[in-house]
Amino acid sequence: MNPVLLYNVPHEASFGVMIALYIFFTGLSAGSFFLSTLAYGFGRIQYRALSRPAIITATLMLVVAPMFLLLHVGKPLRSWHLFFFVNPRSPISWGSFLLTSYPLFCLIYMACIFQGKEKAARRWGLIGIPFAVSVHAYTGFILAFCPARPVWHSSMIPLLFLVSAVVSGTALMIVVFAAQCRWRGEAMDAAGEQGRLLLSLGGILRWLLVLDLLLTGMDLLVASTSGGVDRLGVEMLLTGALAPCFVGIEIILGKLVPLLILFHPRLQRVGPLVVASVLIILGILFMRLDLIRVGEILPLL
Repeated sequence: MNPVLLYNVPHEASFGVMIALYIFFTGLSAGSFFLSTLAYGFGRIQYRALSRPAIITATLMLVVAPMFLLLHVGKPLRSWHLFFFVNPRSPISWGSFLLTSYPLFCLIYMACIFQGKEKAARRWGLIGIPFAVSVHAYTGFILAFCPARPVWHSSMIPLLFLVSAVVSGTALMIVVFAAQCRWRGEAMDAAGEQGRLLLSLGGILRWLLVLDLLLTGMDLLVASTSGGVDRLGVEMLLTGALAPCFVGIEIILGKLVPLLILFHPRLQRVGPLVVASVLIILGILFMRLDLIRVGEILPLL
């Protein structure tokens, strides 16, 4: 077959922006939930002030996320079919039950925190972590189980999704907690309690971002040497049509610039930390969009 004709045929996008946004918001929810368990689940008392806004944010993000999924499917009233016609080999079947059970753990855990039931909060927080991991990891498995899609078919994708979820959730909580402190009129300098908490989160965020960048690099390196459409997909991300979004926004603006801010000794203040966090959230959003687009822009094998 003439390759020019093959590549000029328009190909339907199965997922698109709505699924990318769904993955993005579930990642924000999972990452926020992890942070909410630092105090009650793992005994890091210095993060207790973060627990309430974190679990509220995690729950709100999880309310928003399925809306994009339902809008994407076109006929949301048929979603009940997923609960009665179960395919145990399908990540989507597992995800349907995870998306309905995980919010219950969030609500129970939230109630325990607000009622001051520390033992119950610890128990429900630790129980909820595997559900938070699963509710986001299954979206990575959906992509990884598509052998015909370039860059998607990789065992790195679920792990990359989890790490980026924690990165984006941590960045979101820095922005939310800083906004909460400003609204309350609380001081956020490095000498104050709230400022020290935010800078401590910044210290965690910098190394999470390094890990995310390393995983992204390893995934692209392996894909670039595998040949076929995977190599073409990497070329499209690095030098092709998707390069402005991938290299310009996701890598430079969303990873490298925040890393410079987070590691620069003269920028260890709350203001630059919030700026870096906003850029990181933007970068993770484009990571979801770029990954979905690169898998659907090339023809199927």
